[in-house]
Amino acid sequence: MSIKIVIVGAGYAGVLTAKKIAKKFKKDNNVLITIIDKNPFHTMLTELHEVAANRVDEDSIKMSLKKIFAGRKVNVVLDTVTKIDFADKVVKGKSGSYDYNYVVISAGSKPTYFGTPGVEQYSHKLWSYEDAVNLKDHIHNTFRKAACETDMDSKKKMLTFYIIGAGATGIEMAGELAEYVPILCRNYEIDRKMVTIRVVDMLSRTIPTLPEKLSGKVERRLKKMGVEVILNTGVVAVGEDFIETKTDGKVSHLEAGTVIWTAGIEASDITADAAKTLESAKRGRIKVDSYLRSVSDDHVYVIGDNMFYIAEGEEKPVPQMVENCEQSAKIAANNIYAQITGKVEMKVYKPAFHGSMVSVGGRYGVANVGSANKKINLPSFIAMFCKHFINIIYFVQVLGWNKVFSYMKHEFFTIRNCRSFVGGHFSNRTPSFLFVPLRIWLGAVWIFEGVMKIVQGWFGKPMLEGFFNGANSWYNSILNVASNAVSSATGQAATEALSSATGTAQNVAKSVGTVIWNFKFIGLFKVIFVSGKELADSA
Repeated sequence: MSIKIVIVGAGYAGVLTAKKIAKKFKKDNNVLITIIDKNPFHTMLTELHEVAANRVDEDSIKMSLKKIFAGRKVNVVLDTVTKIDFADKVVKGKSGSYDYNYVVISAGSKPTYFGTPGVEQYSHKLWSYEDAVNLKDHIHNTFRKAACETDMDSKKKMLTFYIIGAGATGIEMAGELAEYVPILCRNYEIDRKMVTIRVVDMLSRTIPTLPEKLSGKVERRLKKMGVEVILNTGVVAVGEDFIETKTDGKVSHLEAGTVIWTAGIEASDITADAAKTLESAKRGRIKVDSYLRSVSDDHVYVIGDNMFYIAEGEEKPVPQMVENCEQSAKIAANNIYAQITGKVEMKVYKPAFHGSMVSVGGRYGVANVGSANKKINLPSFIAMFCKHFINIIYFVQVLGWNKVFSYMKHEFFTIRNCRSFVGGHFSNRTPSFLFVPLRIWLGAVWIFEGVMKIVQGWFGKPMLEGFFNGANSWYNSILNVASNAVSSATGQAATEALSSATGTAQNVAKSVGTVIWNFKFIGLFKVIFVSGKELADSA
């Protein structure tokens, strides 16, 4: 009799769980694995802001589920799950029903509005691929319309952006938007001073999960980019062209052209529905035991954002972050395998988080990383490097090196307007990055030669006269002998003449110095670099 495992949701946790279970049961045809999602692709939710602000192409944050599970015994089903019947062990969707012996709930989250009037209707969200694409189109169209607006007050109102929420998502969106705005202003001939970008949050500092020092760095960076950060201020209402804020009991009515809501998340609809049957906590998170099984049903595993679990020795539940998704997926896969086969021991979930990284635009980032006992703050360049490196590791796990090359292409080699932490060293859609090693080598040579000239006393006495007088004779001594060698090769094959010429040239080069590089290009000619004697002395 077949054992059926159904995974609800193809987010970070769901995809990794399916891959790990498929690997464990690779030789067992009695285990059937199904993953259900409404989209045919997996979305890199941590990169949505890059698409929204047009730093990378839309397709760069998508990974085809068909490609992810190619060659693996995982059945990918495109359907919207509407209910899970735990009594009959059936997952019900709009297009069909799916029996299970074990179900993994990894359906992710959705934005939460805290009951704030008008938010759902009048604000833009940033929690899905569709959200990012819609926001990008909206921003572009806003500037296009503003370029045609003749009334300055209306134009300024149109170009006022409010980002509600100063957590990681809100700050990353603000940073990307601040980088994108000058480009749009240039394209549509709009004065940058007409554009207002504000981040609003009721907390006392940005990104409270980071150390206070890094929060300060983030705020200073945003200010430098022209973003106003308004803290200790809550949003009490959102309208079609305004927001209402509350500070110390005082309500203010502020005009707004665009409102982007990034103030928090809660369980997805299907998880919230499951939480009505299973024991749960706030915002629809389902309580699990130390093996990541629902405390109400040991055939139900809950992982990623959907789980509520307080690890041993901790006071707070595990955070809703990607690293929790990755670690919980590994434990869930092991424990399902153990529960079915009995070949391995069940493992207790002991999360070990290694810190947080936040980018503020494509050129700047902050990071606090390390172990549970000791974490360090990283400089901006290293923080951005680490963020990209971690993404690359994830891509290798999910889709292999093919996606890694694609990621490197859109993050480093086809960047727009130098919006990357590597800056202009990699120009947009040109092979100029190939010259980076040559630039480094040439710079090193210049430094070496400069130091040698100082040591040789170039600052103490005139040296250039002898240099230039000897240069002609030095080069002629090589070129003339090479020319004579070719001329005297009458009757010989052209290749022998070339060999004689280049060989003689190399011998002459050695007589005036040391050959440090001798390279032959496709058998047609050679390039010889010589160093050693003073040019004036070698004439």
